[in-house]
Amino acid sequence: MSTSSHSKNTPTAQTSDPSNKLLFNGADWDFDTLKNTYDAIEDIALNELKLDVYANQVEVITSEQMLDAYSSIGMPLMYHHWSFGKRFVRDDVMYRKGYQGLAYEIVINSNPCISYVMEENTIVMQALVMAHAAFGHNHFFKNNYLFKQWTDA
Repeated sequence: MSTSSHSKNTPTAQTSDPSNKLLFNGADWDFDTLKNTYDAIEDIALNELKLDVYANQVEVITSEQMLDAYSSIGMPLMYHHWSFGKRFVRDDVMYRKGYQGLAYEIVINSNPCISYVMEENTIVMQALVMAHAAFGHNHFFKNNYLFKQWTDA
């Protein structure tokens, strides 16, 4: 195979079209990368897919905060009860020993829609989670007739 025919058929990373610019490179992320990725997903969700969503509030949380959310059934405000502490300790032990994994996200049906994402997620997983949770679940919460009838975001 000649070099010239190979270069014609191989896509290159260099392009003058800004819409073809990579959002990230590698698994690590920072908040600027996360914001740029969110903005790109939001553009697709709202302008191309025409999703009708509540405003989004994306919160990056630690594994301990995720375990805490598990114990209160994901609700940001919950009454106090001793059983929540018992569940937290049980889930924490199971997670630390490797017997239990944690969710990549938790989404709250509220306005604004709150999406908790794990700080341990790679940027690829953060992108998938934001697309799935912050826009997919959010659109469902706002537009499903049963959610409209039986819940109040």
